[in-house]
Amino acid sequence: MTERVIIFSGGGSSGHLLPSLAIADAITTKDSSLKPVFICSDQPSETSALITANKKYLVIHAGKFPRGLSIRILTFPILFLVSFLESMVHLLRTKPVLIMSKGGFVSVPVCIVGFFFRIPIILHSSDSVPSLSDRIIGRLATKICTGFPESALPQALQKKAIQTGNPVRLAIFDGSRAAGQRITGFSGRRPVLLIIGGSQGSVALNTAVEKNFSALLELADIIHLTGDGKQINKQHARYFARTSVLDELPHLYGFADLVVTRAGAGVLSELAALKKAAVVVPLPGVAHDHQIRNAEFLAARQAVEFLSQDHLSDLSFVVGRLLGDTPKRVALGEALSRALPSDAATKIADIILDVLTQVD
Repeated sequence: MTERVIIFSGGGSSGHLLPSLAIADAITTKDSSLKPVFICSDQPSETSALITANKKYLVIHAGKFPRGLSIRILTFPILFLVSFLESMVHLLRTKPVLIMSKGGFVSVPVCIVGFFFRIPIILHSSDSVPSLSDRIIGRLATKICTGFPESALPQALQKKAIQTGNPVRLAIFDGSRAAGQRITGFSGRRPVLLIIGGSQGSVALNTAVEKNFSALLELADIIHLTGDGKQINKQHARYFARTSVLDELPHLYGFADLVVTRAGAGVLSELAALKKAAVVVPLPGVAHDHQIRNAEFLAARQAVEFLSQDHLSDLSFVVGRLLGDTPKRVALGEALSRALPSDAATKIADIILDVLTQVD
């Protein structure tokens, strides 16, 4: 059987990488002749995850788009040229039959080169508001898969769009309360609150946890993912803190009765797959305020409890109200599952196969 390469590109963050891994697993299950090869940044969080997943990867040194007056205005043209040439070398060597893009600044030079080489491109746009890179890649793409039913894609790109939802890893479904209890050392007799700050948005959430620490501990045992390089100065037998986790995350999800999180598409989709009740605190001021739009979309469907960053002083009150109302938490989880279906990886794999059939 002749092996055919599919390039997976995207990101600069695990938020782009983990859905790509889910799509890669789905497509190789359907067609074993297709070989995923990832093009990523040189960030250790990406390369180590790909090594753990036993996936082949290639690195480019792309720069983020400059916003406002910063040193990036000077460095971006040089880095873009470097990443463009690196992408050209990688595509010439691998000869892919298709590029599956998750967006992000790393994916832009890969897709531009791929477009010149007439390689079909499929873009997955996770959020309700497409990023600048999504808008650029969308113009080059054959198909655009959207994570949210209502995506603010430009009108010219709507005809390419197919609503698929956001892919989640199958490992997410393997979590258990027993394993979560073993990892944290908690008794399992009290409610469990999981707080996820993410990478960019952890500082304000961490500060809110620190200020409300005693009040939150009165309500629940706390699992706190503080963000890489960020911690708070608190210790307690009923407080379990890590900067980040990967393999343990499904078990922490499985143990949690309520989750406080930012409004990134990846974590929201994982919570939807597990029908978890969530208090969503969108991070303001990032990428066209897509997190606020994500949270507003879900709150309008009574699928999450919306809490703005300006009102984080109310965190313990909101958490206490939901922990005391089991039917409300169940209803939130069910509504979130309906709003963000969890079979996206399979749907996208089918679209890939369909595009490849048309090319062949």
